[in-house]
Amino acid sequence: MDFTTLDLRIGTITAAAPAGDAVALTISLGTVTVEAESRINETYAAGALVGRQVVVVTNARGGPVVLAGVSPTDGAVLVQPERPVADGTRVV
Repeated sequence: MDFTTLDLRIGTITAAAPAGDAVALTISLGTVTVEAESRINETYAAGALVGRQVVVVTNARGGPVVLAGVSPTDGAVLVQPERPVADGTRVV
């Protein structure tokens, strides 16, 4: 895979709800809003996600994807900026 073709953007989670074994997310990317599901429900409660900024792959083949790393001991860990930035900011 050529990672230079990925469109990575910062977005803010505006809504989150349990969705089976995942969490359904609504994410503001500034001028657009996207929907994504992420299997982070074992680490994060849906309600605690609202307001968090995350890194989103906007051009993934199956739709937007929220980036998360996985630790064998800590579960999923969201990839997020260290300080607030404007929604829609491109990650380079």
